[in-house]
Amino acid sequence: MPYLIAQGSQPQHRWRRLVPERTVINIGRSTSRWKVPWDSQISRNHITLQLDGEVARVQRYSEASNPVFYQGQEADEFTLDLNQHFVIGETSFTLAPSHLAATIAPAPPAAEQTFLFSDLHNMPFEQTAQRIELLSTLPQIISSATDDDELLSNLCDWLFQGIQRASGIAIVRQTTQDLDSIEVMHWDYRGKRDTYFSPSQNLIDKAIGSQLSTIHFWNQDTQSEYTELQGIDWAFCIPVQGTACHGWGLYIAGQTEGQSKLGNGSLTQLQVKQDMKYAELAATTLSQLRTLKNLERSQAHFRQYFPDVVVDSLMSGASEQILSPREVDLSVMFCDLTGFTHVSEGSAEDLMKLLSMTSESLSLITQQILAHDGVIGDFHGDAAMGFWGWPFPHTPKEHAIQACTAARDILSDLVKHESFSATLGIASGRSVAGEIGSNDQVKVSVLGPVVNLAARLESMNRQFGTSILIDASTAKHIETEFQKLKVVPIGLVRPFGMERAVEVSTLLPKADAATIQTQLEQYADALSAVEESRLEEACELLSEVTDGKHPQLAFAHVLLGHVELHLALPRKTKMGLLKSEPHIMHLATK
Repeated sequence: MPYLIAQGSQPQHRWRRLVPERTVINIGRSTSRWKVPWDSQISRNHITLQLDGEVARVQRYSEASNPVFYQGQEADEFTLDLNQHFVIGETSFTLAPSHLAATIAPAPPAAEQTFLFSDLHNMPFEQTAQRIELLSTLPQIISSATDDDELLSNLCDWLFQGIQRASGIAIVRQTTQDLDSIEVMHWDYRGKRDTYFSPSQNLIDKAIGSQLSTIHFWNQDTQSEYTELQGIDWAFCIPVQGTACHGWGLYIAGQTEGQSKLGNGSLTQLQVKQDMKYAELAATTLSQLRTLKNLERSQAHFRQYFPDVVVDSLMSGASEQILSPREVDLSVMFCDLTGFTHVSEGSAEDLMKLLSMTSESLSLITQQILAHDGVIGDFHGDAAMGFWGWPFPHTPKEHAIQACTAARDILSDLVKHESFSATLGIASGRSVAGEIGSNDQVKVSVLGPVVNLAARLESMNRQFGTSILIDASTAKHIETEFQKLKVVPIGLVRPFGMERAVEVSTLLPKADAATIQTQLEQYADALSAVEESRLEEACELLSEVTDGKHPQLAFAHVLLGHVELHLALPRKTKMGLLKSEPHIMHLATK
């Protein structure tokens, strides 16, 4: 991508910024990023510019007060090629190539000096008040940048304001230890010879490799082609410390004023060292603020999957130990949006709307999992999985209660937002949790039979007409009465494809349960009768329970059908049942 360079009537009235391709940018006196605040002849919104390859299309706003001059004539719309410019008021705009390479073998310097940061610590500033004021603005300049391109552009402009002797500035990065490994991430040249600027790779390699600020001086009396073409006789590179800016450096070059000498202890060397101190403070601030921004991004990423207490511990530096897989007691919850298939078929012509609806509903689910100190384990299309009891251990009762409370609040939130409904399955037991995956890719998840059982319980809701199903371990931990929910045992069920039968219960809102208390008592009696093989008595009780047509008792129809099957087919072999198990409900589908 080429640069667009804006240059006003004063040297400091300037910026150089990469132009994004096929993006319409607005340039004016009050636009957000492409602002030209120094020129009163430029309107608040004056032109648009859009890059296509290496050509930019420029168009003047009709309400702009002053004309745009291109090739000496007024123009409201035109195409701008590389190295061409246009003028508005006292500001010229040039489209310039972005490529800049570091020179591998410039002329050897007459002198080379290296410095630790402490070496320059006690050196006084010239123009102290101005530089202190500029330094006070640097944190805001760095933290307000929306991306690295804007950050580097703003930083380069800021360095030019504080180092007025500089002719050229480049922000570089050493990518490998080999030659030709220097990447020039952003640069600008404001010297008298605006045709050539090439940072010294030897100097950059020396500074970044040694992690010492390094300066080169070239003799004025023996100027080489390298220094002559650039109009420089000194350059220094400041390595940016820290992992957030690994391999970065600030390269700054300039030319001595008049016939000043470059010998040791000369005024020129003193002034350049003052500039180095200023640049070192900038490098330190840059590293610290990028580290902070990276930390904030990491926290935001972790907070998508972990509760705050876990994120705080991960940020303390113990992430490997905390995330390592281990066997623990967990409560696992699967949650699936109901009605998704029907809605998706009706949204075939507006898939982005479907995505928005699904994302909104899944966000409600994950918010409640995290709000109740759970961990987001995975997403499967329109379903989410969360678990409790890791990475920090809780008692089985504590994480079972947290899982069931989250399930209750998920259903409540979905009703309030009039979006999808959901079915949920919760199982508790021993599992392996942590970073699980292959050598190439890992993710935080959970593995074990309990995970499979929770998924089966979620899918069984469709057959029992329930919203929440829990296993016996979970039911035991949360007891009979649980806050605003009532635990209702459904019976012993053998899910399709499983050898082991499991005790299944549902959770009903206590207010709903109170309206059908008699029927729930009858169902409990019928369940006891089934377990004791008193099938005729159970059938009679279940017939009374189902006569009321209460939707909360849809599960009673499943047990009634199971009992009627055993009464009608004493031998049961024709139905594929190899032995008499009237107390176990067999599910024929997942």
